[in-house]
Amino acid sequence: MKHHDYMKGYKATNADMTCQGFKFELGKWYKHEGKVKLCESGFHFCVHPSGPWSYYNDKTTRFFAVEARDVIEEYTPGSDLKVVCREIRLISEIIPDGDRNTGDMNTGNMNTGYRNTGDRNTGYMNTGDMNTGDMNTGDRNTGDRNTGDMNTGNGNATNNSSGFFCSKEPKVLSFDVQTKLTKESFLKQYPKAACLSELLISDTVFDYKEFSKLPGWTLKKCKALHQRFIDGRKPKE
Repeated sequence: MKHHDYMKGYKATNADMTCQGFKFELGKWYKHEGKVKLCESGFHFCVHPSGPWSYYNDKTTRFFAVEARDVIEEYTPGSDLKVVCREIRLISEIIPDGDRNTGDMNTGNMNTGYRNTGDRNTGYMNTGDMNTGDMNTGDRNTGDRNTGDMNTGNGNATNNSSGFFCSKEPKVLSFDVQTKLTKESFLKQYPKAACLSELLISDTVFDYKEFSKLPGWTLKKCKALHQRFIDGRKPKE
């Protein structure tokens, strides 16, 4: 765990400048009273410009540069690194201006590749946003030729599929147990799942029983899962 007296970063909000029900105004300092804890209490923001897009994917999302005081960094840095602070201020809004494309014949913003229509695509002939595969129609696909959102397989006409040529959205596994919920309905019913994902990438032991209501959870499974994450970060000999 690291503490920073001051830090700059990036934050996304809904179209009305709210985040988790809290309303922000540009240029105004806000202070959280009480405990500051990642995923629990305090103001959250991301260190890297790419970070907010790991948590927001709505086309009406707004993007701001921020500055913060009394910042706590709790887990291993990555492109999606999120931190929590006691005080925060939105400095300026960042509005895509139609450039920053790398490649040819792109229509949109921040594309890397060729003939993409949309924003932040890495690949070829995508129609949508944040695709990293080729010839996708939809958003945040990492496979090829998908119609839908967040597919990792190929040729799917649905959402969140890791298979091939599927037209029905799969139900998710939780702790290796099959549920009857899609990804969206699972995260809506169990919002703490996102917090567990972040805690797993820290070496710090946390209260495993806090997540006991997740389908398939057992104390043994949760401890073992955390240990596998810890072991995976150790240098390979």
